[in-house]
Amino acid sequence: MLKRKVDYLDAIAPAPEKAAGKPGPQLRLVSQDDAPVESAARSLQSEIARVFAQENTWSVRRTVAIGVAFHVAVFCALGLAASGAMTQLH
Repeated sequence: MLKRKVDYLDAIAPAPEKAAGKPGPQLRLVSQDDAPVESAARSLQSEIARVFAQENTWSVRRTVAIGVAFHVAVFCALGLAASGAMTQLH
């Protein structure tokens, strides 16, 4: 009788590597010759940073103003959600 969950699952549907008879990918430590992985989010972030760096009219004051407006909008949305939740409780 199969005592472990893995044995049971392998009996039902063996892993593709075992079914094909070839070994799976081998894990290894990273060396200095390896290149970092470029994810989609990282490339988008670098593109946005490059665009903002090229624009001469962008300033710290403008960044702070956009940040404040964003946070005010978030806090207003949270306030509306909390007031809606309070009306449901009463």
